[in-house]
Amino acid sequence: MDCNLINIAENAKARFPEIPFPHKKDEYWRFADLNAWNTDALFPHFSIGVPESNPTGKLLEAQEGIDAPNTVAIFDGQGVSANLSSGLSIMPITQAVEKYPNEVAKFYESAIGKFDTLVSTRATGGIVFVLDNDTSAKLNLKVISKLGLSVSSILFIIGNGAKLELMRTFATNAGSFSLTRMKFILAENATVELATFKYSDVNAHTYLRDDFDLANSSTVRDGLAELGISPSRTERNFEVLGNDVNVDSRAFVKSSGSLTHDLRTSQMHRVGGSHSNLSVKSVVGDTARLAFMGVIRVEEDAQQTKAYQSCNSLSLSDSAKTQASPILEIMANDVECSHGCTVSKPDAEEVFYMNQRGLSEADALELITEGFARTTFEHLPFVENI
Repeated sequence: MDCNLINIAENAKARFPEIPFPHKKDEYWRFADLNAWNTDALFPHFSIGVPESNPTGKLLEAQEGIDAPNTVAIFDGQGVSANLSSGLSIMPITQAVEKYPNEVAKFYESAIGKFDTLVSTRATGGIVFVLDNDTSAKLNLKVISKLGLSVSSILFIIGNGAKLELMRTFATNAGSFSLTRMKFILAENATVELATFKYSDVNAHTYLRDDFDLANSSTVRDGLAELGISPSRTERNFEVLGNDVNVDSRAFVKSSGSLTHDLRTSQMHRVGGSHSNLSVKSVVGDTARLAFMGVIRVEEDAQQTKAYQSCNSLSLSDSAKTQASPILEIMANDVECSHGCTVSKPDAEEVFYMNQRGLSEADALELITEGFARTTFEHLPFVENI
Protein backbone atom coordinates (compact mmCIF):
# COMPACT_ATOMS: atom_id res chain seq x y z
CA MET A 1 0.00 0.00 0.00
CA ASP A 2 1.49 3.32 -1.10
CA CYS A 3 1.95 5.66 1.85
CA ASN A 4 3.83 8.41 0.10
CA LEU A 5 1.79 11.44 1.12
CA ILE A 6 2.79 13.43 -1.95
CA ASN A 7 1.63 10.60 -4.21
CA ILE A 8 -1.64 10.33 -2.28
CA ALA A 9 -2.25 14.06 -2.70
CA GLU A 10 -1.39 14.03 -6.41
CA ASN A 11 -3.62 11.01 -7.08
CA ALA A 12 -6.50 12.73 -5.27
CA LYS A 13 -5.96 15.87 -7.35
CA ALA A 14 -6.15 13.77 -10.52
CA ARG A 15 -9.37 12.03 -9.37
CA PHE A 16 -11.14 15.12 -8.06
CA PRO A 17 -12.19 16.61 -11.45
CA GLU A 18 -13.50 13.22 -12.58
CA ILE A 19 -15.86 12.82 -9.60
CA PRO A 20 -19.18 14.56 -10.27
CA PHE A 21 -20.76 16.96 -7.83
CA PRO A 22 -23.82 15.48 -6.06
CA HIS A 23 -26.63 14.78 -8.53
CA LYS A 24 -30.14 13.31 -8.60
CA LYS A 25 -29.02 9.82 -9.60
CA ASP A 26 -26.55 9.59 -6.72
CA GLU A 27 -28.40 7.51 -4.11
CA TYR A 28 -25.96 8.53 -1.38
CA TRP A 29 -27.21 12.13 -1.73
CA ARG A 30 -30.88 11.19 -1.68
CA PHE A 31 -33.09 13.87 -0.05
CA ALA A 32 -30.18 16.35 0.07
CA ASP A 33 -30.60 19.92 -1.15
CA LEU A 34 -28.50 19.54 -4.28
CA ASN A 35 -28.73 23.27 -5.01
CA ALA A 36 -26.65 23.89 -1.89
CA TRP A 37 -23.86 21.58 -3.09
CA ASN A 38 -23.48 22.39 -6.78
CA THR A 39 -20.76 24.42 -8.48
CA ASP A 40 -22.70 27.68 -8.33
CA ALA A 41 -23.24 27.43 -4.57
CA LEU A 42 -19.68 26.34 -3.75
CA PHE A 43 -17.65 28.38 -6.24
CA PRO A 44 -17.52 31.53 -4.05
CA HIS A 45 -15.58 29.57 -1.41
CA PHE A 46 -12.86 28.74 -3.92
CA SER A 47 -12.53 32.31 -5.16
CA ILE A 48 -12.04 34.21 -1.90
CA GLY A 49 -9.32 34.19 0.75
CA VAL A 50 -10.46 35.18 4.23
CA PRO A 51 -14.13 36.27 4.21
CA GLU A 52 -15.20 39.10 6.47
CA SER A 53 -16.70 37.66 9.63
CA ASN A 54 -17.83 39.08 12.96
CA PRO A 55 -18.98 36.04 14.92
CA THR A 56 -21.32 36.53 17.85
CA GLY A 57 -23.13 34.35 20.37
CA LYS A 58 -22.42 30.63 20.33
CA LEU A 59 -20.12 30.87 17.33
CA LEU A 60 -17.87 33.36 19.15
CA GLU A 61 -18.02 31.34 22.36
CA ALA A 62 -16.94 28.21 20.46
CA GLN A 63 -13.74 29.96 19.35
CA GLU A 64 -12.71 31.07 22.84
CA GLY A 65 -10.65 29.23 25.44
CA ILE A 66 -8.03 27.89 23.04
CA ASP A 67 -5.29 28.39 25.67
CA ALA A 68 -6.97 26.20 28.29
CA PRO A 69 -5.27 22.98 29.47
CA ASN A 70 -5.86 19.84 27.38
CA THR A 71 -7.03 21.98 24.47
CA VAL A 72 -5.96 21.82 20.83
CA ALA A 73 -7.20 24.41 18.37
CA ILE A 74 -7.02 23.72 14.65
CA PHE A 75 -7.27 26.83 12.50
CA ASP A 76 -7.97 26.00 8.85
CA GLY A 77 -6.15 22.67 9.14
CA GLN A 78 -3.18 23.97 11.16
CA GLY A 79 -2.92 22.78 14.76
CA VAL A 80 -1.87 24.75 17.83
CA SER A 81 -1.53 22.60 20.96
CA ALA A 82 -1.61 23.31 24.67
CA ASN A 83 -0.46 21.06 27.54
CA LEU A 84 -1.89 17.62 26.82
CA SER A 85 -2.68 14.79 29.19
CA SER A 86 0.12 12.36 29.89
CA GLY A 87 0.12 9.54 27.35
CA LEU A 88 -1.58 11.61 24.64
CA SER A 89 0.62 13.01 21.88
CA ILE A 90 0.04 15.05 18.73
CA MET A 91 2.19 15.07 15.63
CA PRO A 92 2.03 16.14 11.98
CA ILE A 93 1.04 13.34 9.67
CA THR A 94 4.35 13.71 7.83
CA GLN A 95 6.00 12.46 11.02
CA ALA A 96 3.36 9.89 11.97
CA VAL A 97 3.51 8.19 8.56
CA GLU A 98 6.88 6.66 9.44
CA LYS A 99 5.43 4.79 12.44
CA TYR A 100 1.84 4.22 11.22
CA PRO A 101 2.09 3.85 7.42
CA ASN A 102 -0.82 1.43 7.01
CA GLU A 103 -3.17 3.47 9.18
CA VAL A 104 -2.37 6.69 7.34
CA ALA A 105 -2.66 5.09 3.89
CA LYS A 106 -6.04 3.51 4.66
CA PHE A 107 -7.29 6.80 6.07
CA TYR A 108 -6.71 8.71 2.84
CA GLU A 109 -7.37 5.91 0.36
CA SER A 110 -10.87 5.31 1.75
CA ALA A 111 -11.96 8.62 0.20
CA ILE A 112 -14.62 7.94 -2.44
CA GLY A 113 -16.76 11.07 -2.75
CA LYS A 114 -16.16 14.53 -4.15
CA PHE A 115 -15.51 16.22 -0.84
CA ASP A 116 -13.50 13.60 1.07
CA THR A 117 -11.33 13.31 -2.05
CA LEU A 118 -10.79 17.07 -1.84
CA VAL A 119 -9.54 16.56 1.73
CA SER A 120 -7.06 13.96 0.42
CA THR A 121 -5.54 16.55 -1.90
CA ARG A 122 -4.11 18.12 1.28
CA ALA A 123 -2.70 14.84 2.58
CA THR A 124 0.59 16.35 3.74
CA GLY A 125 -1.24 18.71 6.09
CA GLY A 126 -2.90 16.12 8.34
CA ILE A 127 -2.63 15.78 12.11
CA VAL A 128 -2.38 12.57 14.17
CA PHE A 129 -3.22 12.02 17.84
CA VAL A 130 -1.86 8.91 19.58
CA LEU A 131 -3.07 7.68 22.97
CA ASP A 132 -0.73 5.15 24.58
CA ASN A 133 -1.86 1.72 25.79
CA ASP A 134 -3.67 1.57 29.14
CA THR A 135 -3.82 5.34 29.61
CA SER A 136 -6.68 7.80 30.01
CA ALA A 137 -6.80 11.31 28.63
CA LYS A 138 -9.14 14.26 28.17
CA LEU A 139 -9.03 16.51 25.14
CA ASN A 140 -10.94 19.63 24.11
CA LEU A 141 -10.59 19.96 20.33
CA LYS A 142 -11.66 23.13 18.53
CA VAL A 143 -11.83 23.10 14.72
CA ILE A 144 -12.13 26.69 13.54
CA SER A 145 -12.68 27.59 9.89
CA LYS A 146 -12.15 31.11 8.57
CA LEU A 147 -10.70 30.70 5.07
CA GLY A 148 -12.92 30.46 2.01
CA LEU A 149 -11.79 26.82 1.73
CA SER A 150 -10.79 25.29 5.07
CA VAL A 151 -9.56 21.66 5.01
CA SER A 152 -8.66 19.50 8.02
CA SER A 153 -7.73 15.82 8.25
CA ILE A 154 -7.27 14.29 11.71
CA LEU A 155 -6.45 10.70 12.69
CA PHE A 156 -6.80 9.28 16.22
CA ILE A 157 -4.96 6.07 17.13
CA ILE A 158 -6.22 4.74 20.48
CA GLY A 159 -4.06 2.07 22.13
CA ASN A 160 -5.02 -1.17 23.90
CA GLY A 161 -7.09 -0.52 27.01
CA ALA A 162 -6.87 3.27 26.55
CA LYS A 163 -9.72 5.71 27.17
CA LEU A 164 -10.23 9.11 25.53
CA GLU A 165 -12.80 11.69 26.64
CA LEU A 166 -13.05 14.06 23.70
CA MET A 167 -15.06 17.27 23.40
CA ARG A 168 -15.14 18.55 19.81
CA THR A 169 -16.36 21.99 18.80
CA PHE A 170 -16.64 23.08 15.17
CA ALA A 171 -16.93 26.81 14.48
CA THR A 172 -17.33 27.75 10.81
CA ASN A 173 -17.35 31.47 10.13
CA ALA A 174 -19.38 33.27 7.48
CA GLY A 175 -18.18 32.64 3.94
CA SER A 176 -16.11 29.57 4.83
CA PHE A 177 -16.41 26.05 3.39
CA SER A 178 -15.23 23.73 6.17
CA LEU A 179 -14.23 20.21 5.11
CA THR A 180 -13.11 17.87 7.88
CA ARG A 181 -12.25 14.18 7.89
CA MET A 182 -11.59 12.36 11.14
CA LYS A 183 -10.89 8.71 11.80
CA PHE A 184 -10.72 6.88 15.13
CA ILE A 185 -8.82 3.59 15.21
CA LEU A 186 -9.59 1.76 18.45
CA ALA A 187 -7.41 -1.15 19.57
CA GLU A 188 -8.72 -3.94 21.84
CA ASN A 189 -10.52 -2.79 25.00
CA ALA A 190 -10.17 0.87 23.99
CA THR A 191 -12.89 3.42 24.77
CA VAL A 192 -13.81 6.74 23.16
CA GLU A 193 -16.40 9.03 24.75
CA LEU A 194 -17.09 11.78 22.25
CA ALA A 195 -19.23 14.91 22.45
CA THR A 196 -19.48 17.06 19.33
CA PHE A 197 -20.99 20.51 18.83
CA LYS A 198 -21.19 22.06 15.36
CA TYR A 199 -21.84 25.78 14.90
CA SER A 200 -21.78 27.66 11.60
CA ASP A 201 -22.60 31.16 10.40
CA VAL A 202 -24.55 32.27 7.35
CA ASN A 203 -23.14 31.84 3.83
CA ALA A 204 -21.01 28.92 5.01
CA HIS A 205 -20.92 25.19 4.22
CA THR A 206 -19.77 22.38 6.49
CA TYR A 207 -18.79 18.85 5.50
CA LEU A 208 -17.73 16.34 8.17
CA ARG A 209 -16.89 12.67 7.73
CA ASP A 210 -16.19 10.54 10.82
CA ASP A 211 -14.93 6.94 10.57
CA PHE A 212 -14.56 4.52 13.49
CA ASP A 213 -12.62 1.23 13.26
CA LEU A 214 -13.48 -0.92 16.27
CA ALA A 215 -11.43 -3.91 17.45
CA ASN A 216 -12.40 -6.56 20.05
CA SER A 217 -14.16 -5.26 23.18
CA SER A 218 -13.82 -1.60 22.17
CA THR A 219 -16.48 0.97 23.05
CA VAL A 220 -17.75 4.21 21.53
CA ARG A 221 -20.20 6.45 23.39
CA ASP A 222 -21.01 9.37 21.20
CA GLY A 223 -23.22 12.46 21.05
CA LEU A 224 -23.42 15.06 18.28
CA ALA A 225 -25.35 18.34 18.09
CA GLU A 226 -25.74 20.15 14.76
CA LEU A 227 -26.74 23.74 15.46
CA GLY A 228 -25.41 25.64 12.44
CA ILE A 229 -27.36 28.13 10.34
CA SER A 230 -25.87 27.07 7.01
CA PRO A 231 -26.05 23.93 4.84
CA SER A 232 -24.28 20.91 6.35
CA ARG A 233 -23.39 17.36 5.41
CA THR A 234 -22.32 14.92 8.12
CA GLU A 235 -21.26 11.32 7.38
CA ARG A 236 -20.60 8.88 10.23
CA ASN A 237 -19.35 5.34 9.63
CA PHE A 238 -18.89 2.65 12.29
CA GLU A 239 -16.86 -0.41 11.23
CA VAL A 240 -17.29 -3.23 13.75
CA LEU A 241 -14.22 -5.39 13.19
CA GLY A 242 -14.14 -7.38 16.44
CA ASN A 243 -16.23 -9.24 19.00
CA ASP A 244 -17.94 -7.66 22.00
CA VAL A 245 -17.89 -4.16 20.51
CA ASN A 246 -20.38 -1.64 21.91
CA VAL A 247 -21.49 1.50 20.05
CA ASP A 248 -24.01 3.99 21.44
CA SER A 249 -24.26 6.95 19.05
CA ARG A 250 -26.79 9.76 19.30
CA ALA A 251 -27.31 12.90 17.25
CA PHE A 252 -29.46 16.00 17.61
CA VAL A 253 -30.10 18.34 14.66
CA LYS A 254 -31.86 21.69 14.84
CA SER A 255 -32.79 23.31 11.53
CA SER A 256 -34.72 26.47 10.74
CA GLY A 257 -35.19 28.94 7.92
CA SER A 258 -34.89 27.15 4.59
CA LEU A 259 -31.88 25.01 5.51
CA THR A 260 -31.34 21.33 4.90
CA HIS A 261 -29.11 19.50 7.34
CA ASP A 262 -27.94 16.23 5.81
CA LEU A 263 -26.94 13.26 7.99
CA ARG A 264 -25.70 9.87 6.70
CA THR A 265 -24.72 6.97 8.97
CA SER A 266 -23.55 3.38 8.57
CA GLN A 267 -23.22 0.58 11.11
CA MET A 268 -21.15 -2.13 9.42
CA HIS A 269 -20.93 -5.36 11.41
CA ARG A 270 -18.14 -7.44 9.89
CA VAL A 271 -17.77 -9.69 12.97
CA GLY A 272 -20.48 -11.08 15.23
CA GLY A 273 -21.24 -10.78 18.91
CA SER A 274 -21.35 -6.98 19.02
CA HIS A 275 -23.94 -4.28 19.69
CA SER A 276 -24.59 -0.92 17.99
CA ASN A 277 -27.35 1.58 18.67
CA LEU A 278 -27.84 4.81 16.71
CA SER A 279 -30.47 7.40 17.62
CA VAL A 280 -31.18 10.60 15.68
CA LYS A 281 -33.45 13.37 16.96
CA SER A 282 -34.24 16.52 15.05
CA VAL A 283 -36.23 19.70 15.41
CA VAL A 284 -37.23 21.36 12.13
CA GLY A 285 -39.04 24.66 11.73
CA ASP A 286 -40.07 27.16 9.05
CA THR A 287 -39.36 25.49 5.67
CA ALA A 288 -36.27 23.62 6.86
CA ARG A 289 -35.51 19.96 6.20
CA LEU A 290 -33.66 17.04 7.73
CA ALA A 291 -32.29 14.57 5.19
CA PHE A 292 -31.32 11.34 6.96
CA MET A 293 -30.14 8.03 5.57
CA GLY A 294 -28.87 5.27 7.84
CA VAL A 295 -27.56 1.82 6.90
CA ILE A 296 -27.18 -1.23 9.11
CA ARG A 297 -25.25 -4.02 7.37
CA VAL A 298 -24.61 -7.39 9.02
CA GLU A 299 -22.26 -9.71 7.16
CA GLU A 300 -22.95 -13.44 6.84
CA ASP A 301 -20.41 -14.41 9.53
CA ALA A 302 -21.52 -11.68 11.98
CA GLN A 303 -23.93 -13.88 13.94
CA GLN A 304 -25.42 -12.77 17.27
CA THR A 305 -25.24 -9.13 16.29
CA LYS A 306 -27.57 -6.60 17.89
CA ALA A 307 -28.03 -3.42 15.87
CA TYR A 308 -30.68 -0.72 16.20
CA GLN A 309 -31.43 2.58 14.53
CA SER A 310 -34.09 5.24 15.12
CA CYS A 311 -34.97 8.70 13.83
CA ASN A 312 -37.45 10.88 15.73
CA SER A 313 -38.31 14.33 14.43
CA LEU A 314 -40.20 17.19 16.02
CA SER A 315 -41.82 19.47 13.46
CA LEU A 316 -42.51 23.08 14.48
CA SER A 317 -44.06 24.08 11.16
CA ASP A 318 -46.46 22.67 8.61
CA SER A 319 -43.90 23.55 5.94
CA ALA A 320 -40.96 21.81 7.61
CA LYS A 321 -39.99 18.37 6.35
CA THR A 322 -38.15 15.31 7.60
CA GLN A 323 -37.07 12.79 4.99
CA ALA A 324 -35.60 9.61 6.46
CA SER A 325 -34.44 6.39 4.82
CA PRO A 326 -33.40 3.63 7.23
CA ILE A 327 -31.85 0.63 5.46
CA LEU A 328 -31.20 -2.89 6.77
CA GLU A 329 -28.89 -5.27 4.89
CA ILE A 330 -28.87 -8.51 6.87
CA MET A 331 -26.91 -11.52 5.60
CA ALA A 332 -26.79 -13.41 8.92
CA ASN A 333 -29.73 -15.34 10.43
CA ASP A 334 -29.04 -15.11 14.18
CA VAL A 335 -29.36 -11.37 14.82
CA GLU A 336 -31.51 -8.72 16.48
CA CYS A 337 -31.88 -5.71 14.20
CA SER A 338 -34.56 -3.05 13.94
CA HIS A 339 -35.19 0.50 12.80
CA GLY A 340 -37.93 3.06 13.24
CA CYS A 341 -38.83 6.62 12.30
CA THR A 342 -41.41 9.03 13.73
CA VAL A 343 -42.43 12.61 12.93
CA SER A 344 -44.64 14.56 15.32
CA LYS A 345 -45.62 18.05 16.37
CA PRO A 346 -45.33 19.53 19.88
CA ASP A 347 -48.11 18.39 22.15
CA ALA A 348 -50.76 21.14 22.13
CA GLU A 349 -51.68 20.40 25.75
CA GLU A 350 -48.05 20.80 26.85
CA VAL A 351 -47.82 24.16 25.09
CA PHE A 352 -51.15 25.27 26.61
CA TYR A 353 -50.00 24.18 30.07
CA MET A 354 -46.82 26.29 29.79
CA ASN A 355 -48.76 29.25 28.37
CA GLN A 356 -50.98 29.20 31.45
CA ARG A 357 -47.88 29.49 33.61
CA GLY A 358 -46.61 32.61 31.93
CA LEU A 359 -44.45 31.25 29.11
CA SER A 360 -44.93 32.61 25.61
CA GLU A 361 -45.45 30.14 22.79
CA ALA A 362 -41.88 30.75 21.59
CA ASP A 363 -40.47 30.09 25.07
CA ALA A 364 -42.62 26.98 25.42
CA LEU A 365 -41.35 25.56 22.13
CA GLU A 366 -37.77 26.36 23.13
CA LEU A 367 -38.24 24.47 26.39
CA ILE A 368 -39.72 21.47 24.56
CA THR A 369 -36.82 21.55 22.12
CA GLU A 370 -34.31 21.62 24.97
CA GLY A 371 -35.90 18.60 26.61
CA PHE A 372 -35.96 16.78 23.27
CA ALA A 373 -32.25 17.46 22.77
CA ARG A 374 -30.98 16.73 26.26
CA THR A 375 -30.97 12.94 25.86
CA THR A 376 -28.25 13.30 23.21
CA PHE A 377 -25.58 13.70 25.88
CA GLU A 378 -27.04 12.07 28.98
CA HIS A 379 -24.89 8.95 28.45
CA LEU A 380 -21.69 11.03 28.49
CA PRO A 381 -20.97 11.75 32.17
CA PHE A 382 -18.09 14.13 31.42
CA VAL A 383 -20.34 16.58 29.55
CA GLU A 384 -21.92 19.04 31.95
CA ASN A 385 -24.10 22.15 31.69
CA ILE A 386 -25.38 21.47 28.19
